[in-house]
This record gives sequence, structure tokens and C-alpha cells, in this order.
Amino acid sequence: MVAGATAFLMFAESVTAFACPAEPHDETACACGEEHGAVVLYDEQFVDEEGNITPASGIEGRVICFKHDIISGYFQTHVKDDKGGCTVKTYNSTQCIYCNTIWLGDLRASVEYATCPHADVK
Repeated sequence: MVAGATAFLMFAESVTAFACPAEPHDETACACGEEHGAVVLYDEQFVDEEGNITPASGIEGRVICFKHDIISGYFQTHVKDDKGGCTVKTYNSTQCIYCNTIWLGDLRASVEYATCPHADVK
């Protein structure tokens, strides 16, 4: 019985990864470095289409979610370098509002800053 439940959970988790296809990559659609990269509050964050920002780091993995409710937006990473600068990468993304699972799509923008302007990143 335990083996069956484990197999079912492994299968169910892999199926949800294909639930939402990535949006097509179109560099002319937005200047994501400015539009979506201007506000960086966390080293890993999800920005929904309305501009709400939620931290993505620290989200517990392997949460059982029986019905995903998907919202579209952007996943961003903020990585500081050893010279005082940083890189912000923005990906097309979707997130389940129940279990916080994030599915990454195509890289939409990568912006490098010689001096990191994101002083309050958590």
C-alpha cells in the first residue's frame, strides 16, 4: 500500500510540471530589465501580472496539491558578484497559488549592473 501511494505521488508530481506550457519568447514585447527588474526585493522572487511580489526562496518542496490554481507572471533571480555588481535574470513563469510551485519558462531578460542598486534585497 505504501509503495502504491509513493508511486502515485511521484506520478502526480511529474504530470503537473507539464500543466502549463511556457509562453513564446519575444524580446520586443517588453523591456523586462526595466519593467520587471526595477523592483528586486528578494534574491528569488515571483512577480505576478499585477506586479505583486512574493519571495520564492524558502518555499517547501514536495507539497501535495490536488488542484493547482495557476497564475502567470515572472520568476526573477538576483545574484551579486564579487565586484559590487549584480545580475537579475527574468523568466516567463507560472505559479500555483495553493502550493507555491513555480514552473519556469524561457529566459526573458538578463540585466547586469556594474554597481548593485538593490540595497534592500533579502
